[in-house]
Formats: sequence, C-alpha cells, structure tokens
Amino acid sequence: MNSPRIMGVINISPDSFYKGSRCQNAEQALKLAEQMQRNGADIIDIGGEATNPKLDIGLSKVSIAQELDRVIRVVEAIKSRLDIGISIDTSKPEVMQAAVKAGASMINDQRALTQAGALEMAASLQVPVCLMHMFSLNRQPNADAAKTLFEIQAYLQARINACLAAGLKQENIIIDPGFGHGNYGKSTAENWYILKHLKQLCALGYPVMVGLSRKTMIGELLNIPIEERLAGSLALAILAAVNGAEIIRVHDVLETVQAIKMIRAVLD
Repeated sequence: MNSPRIMGVINISPDSFYKGSRCQNAEQALKLAEQMQRNGADIIDIGGEATNPKLDIGLSKVSIAQELDRVIRVVEAIKSRLDIGISIDTSKPEVMQAAVKAGASMINDQRALTQAGALEMAASLQVPVCLMHMFSLNRQPNADAAKTLFEIQAYLQARINACLAAGLKQENIIIDPGFGHGNYGKSTAENWYILKHLKQLCALGYPVMVGLSRKTMIGELLNIPIEERLAGSLALAILAAVNGAEIIRVHDVLETVQAIKMIRAVLD
C-alpha cells in the first residue's frame, strides 16, 4: 500500500461545519498549521468559503474581496514560517491567483474549475489542481449507486479533458469524488458505494483525493454529533488508503497519521 499524503484542513470561515478547523485570523491559523505539521501533515488546505451541508452555497455567497481578506494573510503567514505544501480551497480565479502569488502551491476547487475564468486561471498558474465532483443541495439520491459512481466518473473525465485542452499538464491534475451530503448531493448509501469502489476512480489514471472527515454519513450511521465522529473518520480514512486514495483531507491529523502507519505496518 502506498502511503497517502495527509492534508490538514484550516477554515477561515465562521460557517464551517466543524469548529476544530475554524480560525478567526492568521495568528490562530499559523498556530494550528504548526501543530498539524508537527503531527505529520504533508499539506495544509486553507479555505475562506464554507460548503457546510446545511448551507445553500448558491445563496450564501462570499464575495471575492471577503474571501481574499480571509485567506491571503493566512497563506502568507504559513509560507513565511513553515516548510509545508499549501493548498487554497477556492473556486474564484482571483483568489487562486492571489493565493499562489502569496505562496500556495496547489488549488483545491470544489467546483472543478467550472466558474467563469477559473479554468483559464488554473492553466496560467500551472500548479496542481484538485477537481471535485459536486451535485447540488436539492439533488435526489439515486437508488442505483453504481449509476451514481458512473456519473461521477464521467463528470470527472469530462473536467480532465477540459483541463488538458486548456493547457493544464496531466501531472498537475488530481480528482476528488466529493464525498458528502448537502451540497455534495450524495446519500449515505451512495457515499459507502463510492468508497467501496474507489479503485474505479483511481483507474482514470490520476491521483485521487478524498475528504471523509467527520461528515454526515458517519453521524447518520452512528447517530452521533460532529464532535464524536473521530473513530468513524479514522475507519473511513483507512479504507480510503487501502482502496487507493493518494491524498486524505482531514481535521484530525495526528490520529489519521497514526492510523495509516498502523495499517501500513500490517499490509507492508
């Protein structure tokens, strides 16, 4: 089993669903990033716009100026103090450009470069880009989860093709099936199926990133709140690693790093 890279989540947004990842300013974010690096994180993902499953992201939009104000100081602070990869979680081309200039070395776009100007901006910046699949808040689950996985695979392949046509290098493309409810639009049953068959997405030939940490599917199965979902998150992170994920995006870096080390010790 390859050892996946661990991406620690830092949100500069009051709407982010897990308070453990929220920071109000660059000082708090730098302190959390330092802790994540000590705990074994390979990448820090900085986001200034929440996609909380209870939010309608079509209505609760964050302006360009507001998002820039939230994230750029954080990227600069982490870049100036830590030798670690920095990802910018954004769909706005203006934020992509400013964040890369400030020191970010990766773009994590939950809308897969579909916003106006995003594809062209990513192509000009030539840094790794993660393309995520997202349905919508009001999407009805498909009883046939295999069809859902096929739809996700087809969508990601189409976005890959668009990226390559725009001039992105093949080695700079990462894909993410977009696990989750709410704006991600997948039911718990669909999420389980996608994770079980993650190797079908790996077969597209691009690194696969997953974000399963503390999500609704865990709470729905175990009937527990966000704060009590660590054990479930670790179980899913291990399954993702075994099934081929190359980047695992988490809130709990230390515990995830330890869990992956244990499973590698057995499998290797």
